[in-house]
Amino acid sequence: MRRMKQKLNKWTTHIPIRWRLTLISLGLFTVLLSGLGTIILLMSEQALLNNQIDALHNEALLAVKGLRNHPFVLSKPPGPPEGQLSPALLSSLIVLGERLTSSNSDAIILSPSGTVMVPSNDFPLAPMPIRLSPAEIHQAMTDDSEGSKLVRDAHKLRQLVVLIPLVNDHQTVAILQISTPTSTIDEFITTLRFILLLGVGGALSIAIALTFPLIGTALRPLVEIERTSRYIAEERALSMRLCAPATNDEIGRLTLSFNQMVEQLETAFKRQKQFVSDASHELRTPLTVLRGSLEMLLIGVDRGDIETSRRLARSMSSEVLRMQRLVEDLLALTRLDEGRRAAREDIVNVRTIIDKVYDQAQQLARGQDIRSDVAANIFSVRADPDRLQQILLNIVENAVKYTATDGCVKLVACNGVDNTVVIEVRDNGKGIPAEALPHVFDRFYRVDSARSRIAPQRIGGSGLGLAIAKELIEAQGGTITIDSIFGQGTTVTIRLHAVTNDVEVTPQSL
Repeated sequence: MRRMKQKLNKWTTHIPIRWRLTLISLGLFTVLLSGLGTIILLMSEQALLNNQIDALHNEALLAVKGLRNHPFVLSKPPGPPEGQLSPALLSSLIVLGERLTSSNSDAIILSPSGTVMVPSNDFPLAPMPIRLSPAEIHQAMTDDSEGSKLVRDAHKLRQLVVLIPLVNDHQTVAILQISTPTSTIDEFITTLRFILLLGVGGALSIAIALTFPLIGTALRPLVEIERTSRYIAEERALSMRLCAPATNDEIGRLTLSFNQMVEQLETAFKRQKQFVSDASHELRTPLTVLRGSLEMLLIGVDRGDIETSRRLARSMSSEVLRMQRLVEDLLALTRLDEGRRAAREDIVNVRTIIDKVYDQAQQLARGQDIRSDVAANIFSVRADPDRLQQILLNIVENAVKYTATDGCVKLVACNGVDNTVVIEVRDNGKGIPAEALPHVFDRFYRVDSARSRIAPQRIGGSGLGLAIAKELIEAQGGTITIDSIFGQGTTVTIRLHAVTNDVEVTPQSL
């Protein structure tokens, strides 16, 4: 059984979805039509049998009324049956049986116990007599007040038998059994069954003719998605897009999602290629310097001069530190890309962070004027203090690097709107051109042409500082933006959510 089930599952998995949907639809349609046809047949047959039972009752009622003085009542008795019948009653029963026997029906008078009191009249065209056992008579009289039953005669033909109690003076004196063939009803049901079969067959034929092309039309966008995805996978043509259908259904939304996915993949591949190219370029320069310095030491250029050897060693150490910073920055970006957020989040005193960054900036300055302006009622923020200090220090270091020695770098912190704290790092350096502003947060992007080195002897950064700052700030629920006017200066703005108590914002105590 399990092996058969596995084979069936394996077989169904190889059937195209168009055929599976068609088979399921046709199967459900067939079940529904078959059920409806069965209900129609059963209800029609029952209605015809009920009409036949009513006709036999009416015929028996007319026959009883035709008797002298109407000695019987057609109803269930309220009391026990009599033991013996008078000659007059017996004569009336015989007359009643004769009147009800015809070419369409056969009548028998039974005693209340089920024995034959008056057999059927020997009518030449009368149906074949039906003999019920006392148990069947009792069951029919108990289950239904009208006592009807479908049985088969000796020729295996169906007959409808109706049992009617004959009551005289509130006592059951006999049971009238009338049987009639159901051949007319059977012929009608057979014809109706044939018509229903033709109707179901015709409906299924129409459904097959319409369902398959309709399902094919509905699944056409899925086929296009499958072809396009296979072509993209084989040819790596990530620039391809699907034509979005006008309908806003599941397939339309799937098409839009597919296009978005391909667009993200294209962007990711471009970033990966650019990342590898930029990383290789950044590592090539220090490696070239290291190789040149080592070759100079190997060929003995220093000629035993200790100062020359130290100068080469310092140059190599500087390049090693540069590569170390690059590797650390790449590692930090990799962790952020993997979804590793800030290590911890605490309630941070903004004034304390600004003071620490201010003290460190004084050591980085080479003649620039470093200033700090923190609002008296500055709110606290929820952030990682070490990360926030690192971000601000990198931004200040960048500002100092691209600001003239007589310039100014200023740290400003104040409360913003919508329960935020705004931290700004302003400088009056060279500034950034407008066309470069949208790319300053891209990895390995440096605006060297716009912000020329103030101190050419210093080694520039890797172009990852602002990218890391953006990732870290967003990981803590904040935002970072840059405004700059070329030739006048740059302002880096960080917005973080203030610490709140229920709805109200609580200022930090000074």
